[in-house]
Amino acid sequence: MNEIHTFQTSEGINLHCIKDNKFTHSTLTFFIRMELTKQNATKAALLSFIIKRGCKEYPSVSVLNRKLQELYGCELDVFTFKKNCQLVLCLDIKFINNTEILPKVFSIAGNLLLTPKIFLNRFTEVEFSNGLFALSKKISSLYNDKNQYATFRLFEEMANNAIPDNTSRAFGVSADGDLKELSLVTPSSLYEFYSSVISSAPIDVYFVGNKNADDIRMYFEKIPFFDMARKKIYPCNRLKCINSSKKHVVDYKGLNQTILAIGYTFSDGSMYAAEVFNELLSGGGNSVLFNDIRQQNGLCYSISSNVFPQSGVISVQAGIDEKNMDKTITLINQCIKKLENCDENDIKEAKERVISKYNIIPDIPSDIIGFCFSCRLNSVLPNINEYTDKIGAVSKGEISALVNSINEQIIYSIN
Repeated sequence: MNEIHTFQTSEGINLHCIKDNKFTHSTLTFFIRMELTKQNATKAALLSFIIKRGCKEYPSVSVLNRKLQELYGCELDVFTFKKNCQLVLCLDIKFINNTEILPKVFSIAGNLLLTPKIFLNRFTEVEFSNGLFALSKKISSLYNDKNQYATFRLFEEMANNAIPDNTSRAFGVSADGDLKELSLVTPSSLYEFYSSVISSAPIDVYFVGNKNADDIRMYFEKIPFFDMARKKIYPCNRLKCINSSKKHVVDYKGLNQTILAIGYTFSDGSMYAAEVFNELLSGGGNSVLFNDIRQQNGLCYSISSNVFPQSGVISVQAGIDEKNMDKTITLINQCIKKLENCDENDIKEAKERVISKYNIIPDIPSDIIGFCFSCRLNSVLPNINEYTDKIGAVSKGEISALVNSINEQIIYSIN
């Protein structure tokens, strides 16, 4: 990955430029960070739907789309996601490498973020209603996907079980918000939220393309609002729970497959050790979960795991027959414990697989931006070679220490 140039254009606003001539397209991405709460997530998700429907300069979806097509088919998206325990509003634009297009792309981004369609300090009723409808449909769709819903409910229960003053309780909040909170939002309260975010939230802007950093900075600084102080820090601690081994079973009539989700917390292990551990657990065809649960015992249709190092959370999800639930839970716990004394060759192969995934990041602009932003949130230098070197240095002792610190917390199943 090429060198990254960072400019702090004002307090809390940073521009990160990566020049790379091998891509035919450039990518410009805005990340606006805020505290992860149900209220913020709901309003930010609603705001994302409204923003991508246009602004004063481009007052309708058709006008905005026509403008994007005039610029050789620019691709635009606005959405929210959560990273660690922070909420992120993202505006992403992809466009061909063209010197004439570049300032127009920055102009579009600035207009969408700074000049929404408002009337008397409130969003217009039409845009607000359209956004409300779209978001309510998206939130409701979660309940119709039992895989996603099981994972969401697992994390929600883990967060509810956390120590009250632990900042990682936010881990259970959905980035799409909540239907109950959505019913409380008004055009004026959403505009008040927007004004606060746009004037005070930390903003990181990433550019990957064939232009020099100084040229990108020149276009960036022409966007008029980048002169406000907006530095806020949202801490994220590892999830610490009060009670353990809670079990929740939900009955969905008519489903032939049970979705089992198990949540664990861990208190030891770096992000590098956590990635290697997860690869050993469920990555590739030689993973412990795949071999022991599916191949040897035939207990699941599918099985996977995820590790969230900053929050200290591990999740395992499997599709099983309901009658096999207790046996599957027992074997999953045994698989995790088994990694305390895993073979050195298995660790070596797992590290090689993880490293190979990082080695292809420089070939995909969106992956470059995602990696750099993740490193920034984790206070790690965005250098893939250094990152993979640290993965390669993970020891058997580090994996063992992580496994020893794991506690089972929540079992959630949908039958």
